[in-house]
Amino acid sequence: MKRKELSILTEKQFTSLGNYIQDFIKDQKGNGILNVFVAHTTCAIKIMEGELLLLADVNNYFDQIFPVDGHWLHDRIEIRDVPVNERINGFAHMRQLFFDVSTNIPIENGKMQIGKWQEVFLVEFDPIRERRIILTYWEN
Repeated sequence: MKRKELSILTEKQFTSLGNYIQDFIKDQKGNGILNVFVAHTTCAIKIMEGELLLLADVNNYFDQIFPVDGHWLHDRIEIRDVPVNERINGFAHMRQLFFDVSTNIPIENGKMQIGKWQEVFLVEFDPIRERRIILTYWEN
Protein backbone atom coordinates (compact mmCIF):
# COMPACT_ATOMS: atom_id res chain seq x y z
CA MET A 1 0.00 0.00 0.00
CA LYS A 2 1.15 3.53 -0.82
CA ARG A 3 -0.48 6.65 0.67
CA LYS A 4 -0.22 10.41 0.21
CA GLU A 5 -2.08 13.37 1.67
CA LEU A 6 -2.69 16.51 -0.36
CA SER A 7 -3.72 19.91 0.86
CA ILE A 8 -5.48 21.91 -1.85
CA LEU A 9 -6.89 25.43 -1.67
CA THR A 10 -10.12 25.36 -3.65
CA GLU A 11 -10.65 28.64 -5.45
CA LYS A 12 -13.18 27.24 -7.92
CA GLN A 13 -15.94 24.65 -7.82
CA PHE A 14 -14.26 22.03 -10.02
CA THR A 15 -10.56 21.36 -9.40
CA SER A 16 -9.00 18.67 -11.59
CA LEU A 17 -6.97 16.18 -9.58
CA GLY A 18 -5.49 14.49 -12.65
CA ASN A 19 -1.99 15.94 -12.34
CA TYR A 20 -1.80 15.19 -8.59
CA ILE A 21 -2.94 11.62 -9.17
CA GLN A 22 -0.66 11.01 -12.15
CA ASP A 23 2.34 12.26 -10.16
CA PHE A 24 1.41 9.88 -7.34
CA ILE A 25 1.00 6.73 -9.51
CA LYS A 26 3.51 7.36 -12.31
CA ASP A 27 6.10 4.87 -11.02
CA GLN A 28 3.66 2.03 -10.35
CA LYS A 29 4.19 -1.13 -12.40
CA GLY A 30 1.45 -3.68 -12.95
CA ASN A 31 -2.17 -3.35 -11.87
CA GLY A 32 -3.78 -1.85 -8.80
CA ILE A 33 -6.57 0.26 -7.39
CA LEU A 34 -6.37 3.91 -6.36
CA ASN A 35 -8.79 5.36 -3.85
CA VAL A 36 -9.25 9.15 -3.84
CA PHE A 37 -10.91 10.42 -0.65
CA VAL A 38 -11.75 13.92 0.59
CA ALA A 39 -12.18 14.36 4.35
CA HIS A 40 -14.84 17.09 4.37
CA THR A 41 -18.64 17.41 4.34
CA THR A 42 -19.10 20.25 1.85
CA CYS A 43 -17.04 18.92 -1.05
CA ALA A 44 -16.77 15.69 -3.00
CA ILE A 45 -14.81 13.57 -5.46
CA LYS A 46 -16.40 12.99 -8.85
CA ILE A 47 -15.32 11.45 -12.14
CA MET A 48 -17.05 13.30 -14.96
CA GLU A 49 -16.43 15.10 -18.21
CA GLY A 50 -14.55 18.36 -17.75
CA GLU A 51 -16.32 20.24 -20.55
CA LEU A 52 -16.90 23.84 -19.48
CA LEU A 53 -20.58 24.06 -20.44
CA LEU A 54 -21.38 20.78 -18.67
CA LEU A 55 -19.76 22.14 -15.50
CA ALA A 56 -21.87 25.30 -15.90
CA ASP A 57 -24.98 23.10 -16.27
CA VAL A 58 -24.12 21.34 -12.99
CA ASN A 59 -23.75 24.73 -11.28
CA ASN A 60 -27.03 26.00 -12.72
CA TYR A 61 -28.87 22.86 -11.63
CA PHE A 62 -27.64 23.16 -8.05
CA ASP A 63 -28.42 26.89 -7.96
CA GLN A 64 -32.02 26.04 -8.85
CA ILE A 65 -32.46 23.04 -6.54
CA PHE A 66 -30.32 24.18 -3.58
CA PRO A 67 -30.03 27.99 -3.70
CA VAL A 68 -27.43 29.73 -1.57
CA ASP A 69 -30.14 31.93 -0.08
CA GLY A 70 -32.50 29.03 0.68
CA HIS A 71 -34.06 28.70 4.12
CA TRP A 72 -31.73 26.02 5.47
CA LEU A 73 -32.14 25.13 9.14
CA HIS A 74 -28.41 24.44 9.28
CA ASP A 75 -27.87 28.18 8.76
CA ARG A 76 -29.72 29.14 11.94
CA ILE A 77 -26.53 29.71 13.91
CA GLU A 78 -28.45 31.26 16.81
CA ILE A 79 -30.05 27.90 17.71
CA ARG A 80 -27.00 25.70 17.08
CA ASP A 81 -24.16 24.97 19.46
CA VAL A 82 -21.47 26.48 17.22
CA PRO A 83 -19.24 29.58 17.25
CA VAL A 84 -21.00 32.80 16.19
CA ASN A 85 -18.69 33.05 13.16
CA GLU A 86 -19.72 29.61 11.85
CA ARG A 87 -20.07 29.47 8.06
CA ILE A 88 -23.55 29.85 6.61
CA ASN A 89 -23.41 26.87 4.27
CA GLY A 90 -26.53 24.75 4.49
CA PHE A 91 -26.76 24.85 0.69
CA ALA A 92 -23.26 23.33 0.43
CA HIS A 93 -24.16 20.40 2.68
CA MET A 94 -27.32 19.75 0.65
CA ARG A 95 -25.42 19.81 -2.65
CA GLN A 96 -22.78 17.43 -1.35
CA LEU A 97 -25.42 14.81 -0.55
CA PHE A 98 -25.60 13.99 -4.28
CA PHE A 99 -21.88 13.29 -4.65
CA ASP A 100 -19.48 10.82 -3.03
CA VAL A 101 -16.50 11.67 -0.86
CA SER A 102 -14.38 8.99 -2.53
CA THR A 103 -13.92 6.97 -5.69
CA ASN A 104 -11.85 3.99 -6.79
CA ILE A 105 -9.90 4.04 -10.03
CA PRO A 106 -8.22 1.05 -11.69
CA ILE A 107 -4.53 1.64 -12.43
CA GLU A 108 -2.43 -0.18 -15.05
CA ASN A 109 1.31 0.47 -15.36
CA GLY A 110 1.15 3.92 -13.79
CA LYS A 111 -1.92 5.15 -15.68
CA MET A 112 -5.52 5.69 -14.65
CA GLN A 113 -7.94 3.50 -16.58
CA ILE A 114 -10.61 6.11 -17.14
CA GLY A 115 -12.51 7.08 -20.28
CA LYS A 116 -11.25 9.49 -22.91
CA TRP A 117 -13.39 12.37 -21.67
CA GLN A 118 -13.36 11.53 -17.96
CA GLU A 119 -11.54 13.60 -15.38
CA VAL A 120 -11.25 13.24 -11.61
CA PHE A 121 -12.48 16.36 -9.85
CA LEU A 122 -12.53 17.74 -6.37
CA VAL A 123 -15.97 19.38 -6.36
CA GLU A 124 -16.17 22.29 -3.94
CA PHE A 125 -19.52 23.56 -2.71
CA ASP A 126 -18.25 26.00 -0.06
CA PRO A 127 -15.21 27.89 -1.41
CA ILE A 128 -12.59 29.19 -0.74
CA ARG A 129 -11.29 26.47 1.57
CA GLU A 130 -8.22 24.39 2.30
CA ARG A 131 -9.10 20.74 1.62
CA ARG A 132 -7.43 17.50 2.68
CA ILE A 133 -7.38 14.73 0.06
CA ILE A 134 -6.01 11.26 0.71
CA LEU A 135 -4.68 9.11 -2.14
CA THR A 136 -4.24 5.41 -1.35
CA TYR A 137 -2.89 2.89 -3.86
CA TRP A 138 -3.05 -0.88 -3.52
CA GLU A 139 -1.14 -3.07 -5.95
CA ASN A 140 -2.62 -6.39 -7.06
